[in-house]
Amino acid sequence: MRMNKFHFLSLFFLALGIVFLFLGFLFGDVKAGFIFILPFISGSGIFAFLGFIFIIASIFLYLFGFTSIIQNDSYNNEESEIKPRKKTSLKSGAVVLIGPIPIVFGNSIKLVIISIILTIFLIIVSFFIFWS
Repeated sequence: MRMNKFHFLSLFFLALGIVFLFLGFLFGDVKAGFIFILPFISGSGIFAFLGFIFIIASIFLYLFGFTSIIQNDSYNNEESEIKPRKKTSLKSGAVVLIGPIPIVFGNSIKLVIISIILTIFLIIVSFFIFWS
């Protein structure tokens, strides 16, 4: 994959954000820990603010770099001939349970019926599993 100027700038902003957060740790403005297995960082002060701002800016710049790569590739592929696509059909059927209310949708009656039967089977199995 190619890296463009936005990716390099995002790496610079990420490093700068980490440096500011580290300075916040040193001065006691930033705290970190774990809730269950999820890490968190919290802080109050200029170092925490700048660290978070630079890290968020680096994420946006990185994503913007992908869009510019895609845009440049689409301009470069003007010579390629556009081929007509084959028509395909997609058949689907699903059941969504919101509490006791089933919502059934789909575009194939066979798949909708199969989805309803599987849902009834799963409800019966879960009833016997959780009953004991």
